[in-house]
Amino acid sequence: MTETLAKALALQDHEMVCVVGGGGKTTMVFSLAAEAQALGHPAAVTTTTKMGAEETGGLLTVEGSEPLPDGLVLRWVGEVQGHRVVGRTPEEIDACFAERVGWMLVEADGSRRHPVKAPAAHEPVIPQAATVVVLSMGLDALGKSLAEAAHRPEVAAALLGVSQEATVTPELLAILATDAFGGRKCLPPEARFVVALTKMTEERRAEAGRLAGLLLAAEGAPERVLLVPPPGGMVEVRQG
Repeated sequence: MTETLAKALALQDHEMVCVVGGGGKTTMVFSLAAEAQALGHPAAVTTTTKMGAEETGGLLTVEGSEPLPDGLVLRWVGEVQGHRVVGRTPEEIDACFAERVGWMLVEADGSRRHPVKAPAAHEPVIPQAATVVVLSMGLDALGKSLAEAAHRPEVAAALLGVSQEATVTPELLAILATDAFGGRKCLPPEARFVVALTKMTEERRAEAGRLAGLLLAAEGAPERVLLVPPPGGMVEVRQG
């Protein structure tokens, strides 16, 4: 089944989507914002970490203590610090979500552009009102060493019980994604858990399908797995 990202996530009218994990998070939240605009559905893009000042997705930006206008798709951030903008606290996001209609789209983790990551003790920073948590994993990690593919490779290696020079396989990614100290770390108890396999191409289809099967069969399996192509393509949904 191929869908838009919002349909693939089965989003309802009022949702807080928090994206964590490896590369593709910013693209995902702004893709959802673009879909919201096309639907005429209000949405706010924000982060609990930092975001590039130029990463606006073409949206109106509301900064600091400025009030958020109703009914729009916008970017909501804290203060600007050079080429970066500071995000909002989880408590601010929870309070705003409780008062607003539409979608709250939150980049809730950092990975320094690595396709996969293992979280440090203070990561990820997920608001408790999150209704959907999406773990982003780049399929371009496959075949590389952990040292090359992972943000915080020493944490990933310790969690997986391998060396940092170990080759990234679907089996290792499935363990990393579904571990309580890996992809499921800090997951709010009421949130739906979804894994998005990004940078999907025809050349990667076989390994992506194998990884999706491993994820859906694992203890701590996600509700669904999304195979996400580059922007503009349709998302494939795999469910157990």
